[in-house]
Amino acid sequence: MRLILAPALAVGALLFAPGGSQAQPPQPPPAGNGTPTAVLAPPAALRVDGLPPVPASLASEIAPYGDFSITRFVSWHPSAPEMLVMRRAGNTAQLFLLTDPMGKPHQLTRGRDPVRDALFEPRRGDYILFTRDSAGDEATQLYRLDPKTLAETPLTPAGEFYSPGPWNSAQDKMVVTSRPLDRNGRRAQAVVDVYAIDPMQPEARFKLATLAGAGWRVLRWLDRENRLILSEVASGTRAKLWSLDMATGKRSELSDYESGDENASDRWLYRKRFDGDFARLSRVDVRSGDRQWITRDFDFDIESWSIAKGGKRIAVLANVAGTTKLKLYDGDLKPLTVPALPPGVITAVSWHRNGRDLALSIESADSPGEVFALDTDHNIVTRWTGHSAVGGVRRPFVEAEAISWRSFDNMIITGFLHRPNPREFPGKRPVIISIHGGPESLARPGFRGRANFWINERGYALIYPNVRGSAGFGRRFMEADNQKKREDSVKDIGALLDWIHAQPDLDPTRVAVVGASYGGFMALASSVAYAPRLVAAIDSAGISHFVTLLEGTETYRRDLARAEYGDEREPDMRRYLDAISPLSHAEKIRVPLLVSHGRNDPRVPVTEAEQIVRKVRGNGTPVWYVLAEDEGHGFTKKSNVDYLFAAQTLFLDRYLQRRN
Repeated sequence: MRLILAPALAVGALLFAPGGSQAQPPQPPPAGNGTPTAVLAPPAALRVDGLPPVPASLASEIAPYGDFSITRFVSWHPSAPEMLVMRRAGNTAQLFLLTDPMGKPHQLTRGRDPVRDALFEPRRGDYILFTRDSAGDEATQLYRLDPKTLAETPLTPAGEFYSPGPWNSAQDKMVVTSRPLDRNGRRAQAVVDVYAIDPMQPEARFKLATLAGAGWRVLRWLDRENRLILSEVASGTRAKLWSLDMATGKRSELSDYESGDENASDRWLYRKRFDGDFARLSRVDVRSGDRQWITRDFDFDIESWSIAKGGKRIAVLANVAGTTKLKLYDGDLKPLTVPALPPGVITAVSWHRNGRDLALSIESADSPGEVFALDTDHNIVTRWTGHSAVGGVRRPFVEAEAISWRSFDNMIITGFLHRPNPREFPGKRPVIISIHGGPESLARPGFRGRANFWINERGYALIYPNVRGSAGFGRRFMEADNQKKREDSVKDIGALLDWIHAQPDLDPTRVAVVGASYGGFMALASSVAYAPRLVAAIDSAGISHFVTLLEGTETYRRDLARAEYGDEREPDMRRYLDAISPLSHAEKIRVPLLVSHGRNDPRVPVTEAEQIVRKVRGNGTPVWYVLAEDEGHGFTKKSNVDYLFAAQTLFLDRYLQRRN
């Protein structure tokens, strides 16, 4: 923690000039007894503008709530009972090896940027492949890691977005896809280049295909038939499955409305398809295209799945009102008994090659995320990871309460509410509405991390809504905000404000709205539509104008964004997008605003933040702005997150603790 001395009550001033150089905070005479108050200096990569100094005492009070580290399962060793997991090491998420349940994790990677994903070499686990970008720029590179020497060897050139794909039949070469990055969204058309690479001889890679469009994914490399099985995603609910003959370049469609993949056997491709209103799991014959349904026995959306080697067993995660339910099936698609599992939300499942042990990542209100293994032969659950106790936090953490309300058109909207302890915080409580991004993501009743400070130490009630457009509630709900229905999701927040007004323990005169990415748009749009009913808003990496977003986002993302938001090249849609964008109505934003963004964000360009900050300040409205030079779409480095959360807390305390 870096401290500087500043007056206790100093007001914010410009801390970085238009050119980006950071100036010293203002130093008026000390208040009170003349003793300067220690404040938290922003990390070197952060540029702060319009913020008052963050008291060091506040940062220290919050600090324990940032000491929790989520552990995420990554990959099983192909033969040994060992696994790779991801957890924070110092400032970023890194890769660890576990050789025994509850054993000491062995750190495998180090670096200033986080590891994004990893997998073992599939035959003997002789090496590990992992991906990493630089400062959040999404120019993701593929590396080979020697687990004995920890030597890292780059396998792909810098400057493009590489993703690992399936292996060939001998499992000595793999598909790697590459998406060019243009940094300004001006490329005429997105393309996906498909390469074959031997990770032990990366210089000998060769191109298999070039695919026009952004939504391509290679699902299977049938090298003996010189074929690729491809998925072409058009939107969150529409995709097609293709077979590509690499000798002739001819594509033939296998089936329609697909998404997802699991490489389980030579014959079957396990796929998710919307059947009626719900996303169900099926398996498709890669030669005939014939389909067998697996999850028609319940009406919930399938989220993810894992297939044991040879299709011996199938594990499926279904979304049940924002929570998860594990379903197991045998190779004949007959349901299997699922034993009692640790409480919480299951975020990932993965079979070991032995077809018996199923890894589970589980988080809950009280746990930041741990890894377990289910022995499905004996229905025994073994815990693999644990964390040291974190002191200085008030326990227990508040469990989420499922809530629902009717929106303007009678559509039922759901979410999760965390109420602070009424004995410690009596009376009507201030409310923070936290809106997820995506928009095709969803809020879950999981671990709230630093936000537990707001609940347990400040007594703020937190609501996590799943407005229309959220995934997991059926196709009609997911598509209910598309294109010219965009404002309907904002109206869901208006209906939530009505619901808050009717609650005896919530204060409708002290409500703040926060959101990241698409949630940032929702926070800004709510500030336009419901300014008299809000006291503050926080926008993190949010969209301020849909036309400038679509024109400036990375080319490989634009087509999918147009499917969701609309095509800005069409005059009528362009007018609509301009009309609903918060930037077009910035004069109506009269609530104080805190904006944060990463300089290297390829998804939502940093100009989205710059233009809304500039225009809202033109109203005379207070705007705090935090820019990270070493981040992309969202802050990932602990030091940056620590400072930003402390600034957000200072901001919310200033406006939520006022009484009208």
